[in-house]
Amino acid sequence: MRELATDTALWTDDVWVVDSTPIECGRFRETVNRSDLAGWAQYGCCASHKRYVWGLRLHLLCRLGGLPIAFALTGAKADERETLLDIFATEPTLVTDRPPGQTLIGDKHYFGRALRSGPG
Repeated sequence: MRELATDTALWTDDVWVVDSTPIECGRFRETVNRSDLAGWAQYGCCASHKRYVWGLRLHLLCRLGGLPIAFALTGAKADERETLLDIFATEPTLVTDRPPGQTLIGDKHYFGRALRSGPG
């Protein structure tokens, strides 16, 4: 997918957007106990819906135009800031090959000293 993406005009965007969303996998206690995801899925807070969900969290790093760059699927309790740093650690070329003046936009869950001056 990345090979095709690098041939598009969107690939040269100097603005990246990062966010995550919960993926609800079940609502009932019986589902939690019987699911094949038990042990991997977690209870986590969904701030936008003001409730807890049992499931996973999809973290997405993309260009401003919507072109995906990288993603991660974690338990619902995963720290967004740590997950983003793990994405950068897994794919170091995202840090080393970025254009000068690169801007990363994320919500308050991504704020922290490790990301303030940029990863790497």
